[in-house]
Amino acid sequence: MSQPPGGPLTSRRGFLGMVGAGALAAGLTGCAAKKEVSKGTAVAADKLKGLVPTRVPFQVSGLSPDLPGGEFVEPGFLTRPGTMVQAVTTKPITSGAEVKAMTPLWGTVPPGLGENSYYDAVNERLGGVVRFNISDGNTYVDKLNTILASGDVPEMIQIPGWNLITIAHFTEAANKLFADLSPYLAGDKAKEFPLLANYDTAAWEYGVFGGVLQGIPWQNAPYPFATIVRQDILDEFGLPHPKSADDLLTLGKELTDPKKKRWAFGGMDQEVQRAFGAPREWRKQPDGTLIYKYETPEWQQSIELLTKLFDAGYVHPDVVANQFADHKEPFGSGQLVMYKDGLGAIHEILGRFLPSNPKIDVRAADPYPAHPGGRVIVWRNEPAGMFCFIRKGLGDARTRELIGIANWCSAPYGTQEYDLVNNGVEGKHFTVKDGQVQQTALGRKEVAPTYMFLSGRPGAITENQYPGYVEAYHGWETTASRYLENDPFVGIRVEVPSKMAALVKPTEDKMNEIFRGKRPVSEWATILKDWQEQGGNEAREFYMKVARENGRL
Repeated sequence: MSQPPGGPLTSRRGFLGMVGAGALAAGLTGCAAKKEVSKGTAVAADKLKGLVPTRVPFQVSGLSPDLPGGEFVEPGFLTRPGTMVQAVTTKPITSGAEVKAMTPLWGTVPPGLGENSYYDAVNERLGGVVRFNISDGNTYVDKLNTILASGDVPEMIQIPGWNLITIAHFTEAANKLFADLSPYLAGDKAKEFPLLANYDTAAWEYGVFGGVLQGIPWQNAPYPFATIVRQDILDEFGLPHPKSADDLLTLGKELTDPKKKRWAFGGMDQEVQRAFGAPREWRKQPDGTLIYKYETPEWQQSIELLTKLFDAGYVHPDVVANQFADHKEPFGSGQLVMYKDGLGAIHEILGRFLPSNPKIDVRAADPYPAHPGGRVIVWRNEPAGMFCFIRKGLGDARTRELIGIANWCSAPYGTQEYDLVNNGVEGKHFTVKDGQVQQTALGRKEVAPTYMFLSGRPGAITENQYPGYVEAYHGWETTASRYLENDPFVGIRVEVPSKMAALVKPTEDKMNEIFRGKRPVSEWATILKDWQEQGGNEAREFYMKVARENGRL
């Protein structure tokens, strides 16, 4: 897994596959299949409140953060609580029926049921068996396409937001295949599921599709990306963090040595785009119109720099060959020194590689501009980035039972449930030394992100088993909070128009071919024109209408 808890995941918006409008429409029956391509929807947050839970914060008795949180800074916990509180006193699975769930994983698939004591322990606490169908997160969308088109979805399924926005008819599929959760969770009804009521309201609002609450949200960290660096390797060479995108060329030259199987970079695309000042999506122009990121001069400049990094041979060959290549293995082994990821990736890398390399040191570089002394911006993350859906038509009792599983899996830091889901069983999957969790060899083998994908929870920085990690992460967010870009659509739940969603992959595939020398940089102008004519201009009209109706233009 690439990020949660603590951040967004590996590949983000538009960088994974999408299903064609015709292919998915053919897989849907009834009125959904006959609809025109979705024009997109937008609802101001205050109009969604009747569909989502009323927030009731869940306070773990006796627990308070050592580093306080803020609107754009997550709270940090420097030590493990001496006692874990039991948040849910009754087992959520009461029917005895096995639960089938489909989830992604960015890492090695653990042993399955009957061969995994971690599964045994969690299932015992749940009161029944959850059987996971685990798929490679990097190619997860391919499986999603097949599942959604067939209509044969499991009882619980996790769908990352960056996958679903590339699926042209996702809302129609969701409304047809997944349960409406409002009858169980809207307003004060969520008090029956207090750990779900603990989520931020804005995250729940992102679980609304086509006017129906369907996704149990994974609440995002405030920021999507950072430049992650091997601090120990930089220290070995006496090199600093990049202070500007210009520094990447210098660092690339200093660090890259193919004979020693070391390259400076993995994927850096969104971090370079951000550094040059391109917006994450849309930007309000002085004349009151909107411009999309592809259309900005900053985007063009980022393409030019990224192409130079590839052309100079500074990018790891696996990434050159495949934009979706696994970064963590070459990064952990020292074959690449920096790449773009969510901050949560840091603790995952430490957990994976510290046992074999006690000297490994992983940090996040502070946000930097394109040129020395330039203006820094930081992209604002969406309130939620992943969603767990429950299959429609299961009946009231079973639907309530599955929501109960999500509620149990949503327990926050400081609870027995959180500890079991994230660490396994003490003495078996982990030990505690000097107040810190130390994963055992069995824990590394068996404990993988699975149950956590059936839920979400408000963000917190809790991986205090890694010395300095919590302080560094909290400090990074505190710094980043000073540079948040002005997003004209904050507080509006916008579902991307299908025609625009369908353009993301082909457009960015061509951009990636420019990076890799398969197309000239000059061809970007033609690619951009195609994007505009095939749906981008139409999308602009939609977004401008939304912005005007909500007083943003």
